[in-house]
Amino acid sequence: MSHINKVLDAARWIADTQSGLITAGQLREIGFNHQSVNRRIRTGGPWRRVLPGIYFLCNGALSIDQRELAALLFGGPDAVLTGCSALRHDGAQYLPGSPADRAVYILTPHSQHRKSAGFVVVERTQKPPEVRMKNGLPCAPPARAAIDAARRLTSRGETQALLLDVVQQGIVTVEELDAERKSGQRRGTALATETLLEAAQGVRSAPEAKLRELFLGSNLPEPLWNPVILHPDGEFLAETDALIEESMTAVEVDSREHHSSGDGWVTTLNRDAEMTGAGLLVVHVVPALIYQQPNVCLRRIRQVHEQGLRRELPPLRVVPKKWRDDPQVSR
Repeated sequence: MSHINKVLDAARWIADTQSGLITAGQLREIGFNHQSVNRRIRTGGPWRRVLPGIYFLCNGALSIDQRELAALLFGGPDAVLTGCSALRHDGAQYLPGSPADRAVYILTPHSQHRKSAGFVVVERTQKPPEVRMKNGLPCAPPARAAIDAARRLTSRGETQALLLDVVQQGIVTVEELDAERKSGQRRGTALATETLLEAAQGVRSAPEAKLRELFLGSNLPEPLWNPVILHPDGEFLAETDALIEESMTAVEVDSREHHSSGDGWVTTLNRDAEMTGAGLLVVHVVPALIYQQPNVCLRRIRQVHEQGLRRELPPLRVVPKKWRDDPQVSR
């Protein structure tokens, strides 16, 4: 076997263990010189340079997993995924941007002078996170990843959707997010702080957060968010999105994904029947109404609320929502 074939076989063997990727350092170690690499990555050649010093041994596009691995290889042995890249491996459902176009964020030690390049954003840190291996890749803990992601966002709606989603799914708690926010870099955390204050009140989705804004800007009393409602004997009745206690009016925010299926619709009808049968007044609003027609949304709620004030209230028990230890979020 010729020398070049031996070197190519060695390169393919290394790349096979790294999802088709190989570093410039690894190529040098097996005997590839700079000219040979350049010939293979020229236009129409069999390889691609995907990042400085990182090569893909084929011409195709990188998958999301390959982009993340390429970013880690570029960052060096101490690099760790953070932000949306790490949260993806925790099963977060809402991540801003298109997966194929989303930048990959990595943390590297502050002593390492690696700069961002291509689709990789490098953040040097003096507070390296405790590394978790997720799907074979080193990731920052969920709280660190979520706050790192939130610091990069400039939209309040996106920040709410991201942080409230990971709390609602049980990926991380409000307490953990707030502790990370306070102990880490404060720059860029203003929107995260506002969202955590909302979460501490029981809000658990971006539409609910927007609805809370509408309540605070109106003459309606602020409801309890996601309280548990019990029958007088303590038996569970429901957990509603919002409850105006003064009139025992339950406000339900109906997202399409929860109510589009036949089973979801039947469940909603049965739940409504149980709540109204127990004496609650129920008003449904959809996110589009909250965002696009806020006055109509408030008018609909106000009408039901005023109706509730003109009657004798049912003797139901209300338990406010608490995120585990009832966190005290401060600015």
